[in-house]
Parts: sequence; structure tokens; C-alpha cells
Amino acid sequence: MHYGYNFEEVKQKVFSALSQNYAGLSVIELASKTRINRMTQTKYLNLLLTQGLIRKKKLEQLMYGIWIRTLHTLNFL
Repeated sequence: MHYGYNFEEVKQKVFSALSQNYAGLSVIELASKTRINRMTQTKYLNLLLTQGLIRKKKLEQLMYGIWIRTLHTLNFL
């Protein structure tokens, strides 16, 4: 099934979810909060990362990282 997300829609949902949790969220938690498939979410998170709008913090004890909004995007919305 194809939902046809666009970049701006996903960005708004991700920023909204991350603004409610300043410690960051895993991709699984983000997918749950935004109701966007985890794999689709990862694609868009990597786009936001390359644009410098979010950052990824690698946690040693976990296999995955935590996604966090960068400071200059806190007042973006």
C-alpha cells in the first residue's frame, strides 16, 4: 500500500514528535508517534539529518540511535 508522503508532511510530523521529547526518540518510537512506517521514517530522517535539521546520537548499549532536533530548529514550526 502506497501512502504518498511528501517531505514537508513528514518533517512536520517528526518535528512535532521530537518537540514533545527533548531527550530524543528512537525510530521505532517516532514511527509509533507519527504513524509512519519505520522504513519510510528512516528515509526521511536521513534527509533531515543531511540538511542539519536533526541529529542522531548513537547509544553504545543499543543497536540503534536516538534522533534529536537541533537547536536552531526548535522554533521552526
